[in-house]
Amino acid sequence: MFILTLIIGLGLLLWGMKVLRQGLQSFAGHHLRKFLLWMTVTPSRGFCTGAITTALLQSSTALTVMAVSFVDAELLPFENALALILGSNIGTTLTTQLLAFSVESFIPYLLILGALGYLFISGRIRYLFLSFFGLSLLFFALNMLQAGMAPLADKPFIQQFLQQLGDNHLKGVLAGTILSALLHSSSATTGIVMVLTEDGRITLPTALAFIFGANIGTCFTAVLAALASSRSAQRVALFHVLLNIFGVLLFLPFVSTIANGLDLMGGSLSRQVANAHTLFNVLSSLLALPLLPKTAQLLAKILP
Repeated sequence: MFILTLIIGLGLLLWGMKVLRQGLQSFAGHHLRKFLLWMTVTPSRGFCTGAITTALLQSSTALTVMAVSFVDAELLPFENALALILGSNIGTTLTTQLLAFSVESFIPYLLILGALGYLFISGRIRYLFLSFFGLSLLFFALNMLQAGMAPLADKPFIQQFLQQLGDNHLKGVLAGTILSALLHSSSATTGIVMVLTEDGRITLPTALAFIFGANIGTCFTAVLAALASSRSAQRVALFHVLLNIFGVLLFLPFVSTIANGLDLMGGSLSRQVANAHTLFNVLSSLLALPLLPKTAQLLAKILP
């Protein structure tokens, strides 16, 4: 059942990306490109756009996949998409505070609206409804992947493995990467780790290492979507991976120190884990922001 869910979910995800890309290209063309260029004309503007959009979408994975799609459709240069990715890492930490309702409740309506609009409305506007259909299909696929793979976390052998991690931080990073890739959500992995930490099944330093790995694992969906895309789109996905690896290398040597600092700040263990997730994403993104021009040049050399 897990394998079937994974195959269907990934298939729908790739299809949703293709439909969204075709709809955007046919509807907007040059006008959408000008708007996206304006929204990302400077790194700081793209950074803020990425943070706000991710908070509204409740999914950094969704924004990253859409950024890959926009670049693949040549609606946005890959250099401009990098700031969006940085902002999305911050926006994903604000999701639960900014929105009290779930995007999932709107998916059926968007699917129906997009399909009917594309079928029965003539002219260029019909491609806007096709974009709605592709976007809702993308969210449906992400929700299907997360819901289908989430029961893995309740399996006894998974929980036993987590308890055996001890204070091996490298194993914690690896475990967080794998679980987040399976769940297609660093937020879902963070929630699981918060529960395990509160119950005393893993220590706070190990929980932090787990969170660091989860941020790498959440890149899996965008990387997979970029495999069949253009070289520029692949650069965007690679940047997402390198950004989170950069954060892990930066924070991992200081896991114990960070854990002590969080303990001094007070709050429950689950709250400390949530604060660590926010701290990791905010600091790694802010530190990487001034390096965007050089990073773009490096990506062009890695993937010419």
